[in-house]
Amino acid sequence: MRRVGYILGIVLLIAGAAIGMAELLTVVQGEPSRLSLGSIWFRIHANSLVGFQALVENRLSPALWPPLQWLLEIPAWLLLIPPGLLLVVLCRPRLRA
Repeated sequence: MRRVGYILGIVLLIAGAAIGMAELLTVVQGEPSRLSLGSIWFRIHANSLVGFQALVENRLSPALWPPLQWLLEIPAWLLLIPPGLLLVVLCRPRLRA
């Protein structure tokens, strides 16, 4: 189980770094860019994002959507790198002496 957590942490770090670099390159080119989790989800499959909003508002509570929407507007690299670091640190392989 420790190995799975470590690999997942590495994947999150790589994805976060790639998204961060893409955002940095668009800013350097002079284009305003904010690659949030919601914008990436919208580009991949917009209908599922709308469906998720409907699910939250209709099945759970309409009051839950604004905090989730705020979370979806945070830059994606900021949501991926901290949990990736945490998983890598907590699940790193132990050195045998």
